[in-house]
Parts: sequence; structure tokens; C-alpha cells
Amino acid sequence: MVHQSGPDIVAEHSCFDGQRVPASERAALEATVYLYVASPDGKNDISGSGTVLRDSRMPQGHNRILTIRHVTQHALRKHGRIYILDRFGHKLGEARQTPATILSESQLAQEPDSGVHDLPGDNAVLLDMQPRTPAYDQISGVDVAPRLYRGIMYAWFTDPGALMPGVSGAALLNEHNQVIGIAEGTGGGENTIGSAIFFHGSIAAFMPVAGPGVQEILHLQPTFAPPENRVHVHVFGYPEELYIAYHGQIQTSDPGPMQEMARIMHDLSGL
Repeated sequence: MVHQSGPDIVAEHSCFDGQRVPASERAALEATVYLYVASPDGKNDISGSGTVLRDSRMPQGHNRILTIRHVTQHALRKHGRIYILDRFGHKLGEARQTPATILSESQLAQEPDSGVHDLPGDNAVLLDMQPRTPAYDQISGVDVAPRLYRGIMYAWFTDPGALMPGVSGAALLNEHNQVIGIAEGTGGGENTIGSAIFFHGSIAAFMPVAGPGVQEILHLQPTFAPPENRVHVHVFGYPEELYIAYHGQIQTSDPGPMQEMARIMHDLSGL
């Protein structure tokens, strides 16, 4: 990453230092946590991203974390543990999927397909947190937007690059720093412009803030309406061995125009 300087550039001795995050977005940066899913045998460990939600407290008083199902499903299948770290690399504690959001394998098979092919039921889930330090409860978190879209959303990111593995579960945030979706994955193939170690541009799929138990637990009564086309959005996440503050635009339901953009960028870049 190329480090910059200026009023919007992060300089807090965190892994996001040198990246552009305006002051209006800093609360969401603070709320973004790193999920490390460790298997008992130490093999097939994976990572993901999550977001602390404001006023989503468990009976124990700790706010919950919003993420995507395929990250937590890996922990369930492998009998793994989910460790939560902040942007400074501090281990905040351990999390477990909120029971009311867990689906069995047979239930998953009955769920509709998601934005990424062959991942049925890959929607929003919640994590119950077991902090090991008071630092976790000092994270204020962010709110879910009062107006949400029912379907899958697609976004094109090139600032500073495309979404990459490890960003799964990160919140899609609108200009008011409110959650409007959850990162699921990229289309890959011809929809992704990448070099050997970095994805420069790609269409990414975002699932709505919905899933078994999620809206009930959070006491959400959102107005379901599509956002305006080409809404400016931001995502903070932890792709493998990188830490990136993304900025881009969303498109609802039809990724066709963005696929054409990807094709043109392929032709221009030669990648």
C-alpha cells in the first residue's frame, strides 16, 4: 500500500495507517474487527471480517458482531474457535455464533442461493462475544440503516483496489456510516482484474441485513426499499495479509453494467 498524508489519512499506529478514511467514517473503522477461525488441528484456518453493532447487547451486556454465514459455518463444521482482534492487533476475546442464527446442513440445503454460486443460505449472522479485555466494550459500534434493500447488491471497487478473500463479513456502509449489507465475495474470473498478489478491480456481492433470527434479535423494523442507483459506499476489511479501507459504488440486483465496466477495464489494463 502507498502511504499518504493529510487530514483524511489514518495515523493512529493501527494497521490502517496511511489509508484514506474521512473523520465521518472513523466510527465504522473502529467497529470493524478481524475474525480468525482456528481449527482444532491447526489446519484449514480461515479469516474474515465483522462489525460491532451499536445497542445490540447480549444479556451479559456485550454488543454483538455482524458477519456472513460462510465464515461462521466453517467454525461449526470444523469445531473451530472464532477469535476477535482489533485493528491494532489486540486479541479482544472469543465469539460464538448466536444460536438463533445457526442453520443445520439440511436447513442450509433448502435455502435459496446467494450472490456467490453454490453458497445457499449465505446470509447475515450474529456473533455473541466473550471479551477477554475491557477494550471490546469501549467500541461504540455502528447502526443498521432504517431503509434496507431486500435483495443482493453488487458493487464495483477500485479505490484502492478490489475486495479480496478475508473481507467476507465486512459491513457495506452508506454515506451516513450505517450498515446496508454484508460482504459475501467477488465474482472472480472475467469480473475480476488482478495481478499475482493484488486484485485491482472487481464486482463484489453483498447480502442484505437479513437471515434467520437476525432482524428479530436486533429488533429491526426496517423499511424495505432499494437505495438509489450508484450510491457511494465504503467497506473496511481484513483481506489476507492486508488491511484495506475501500470506497466504491453499489448497484442493486443487476450487475450487468458493472460486468461491462470490468470488460472495458480488462481491455485497457491488459490484465
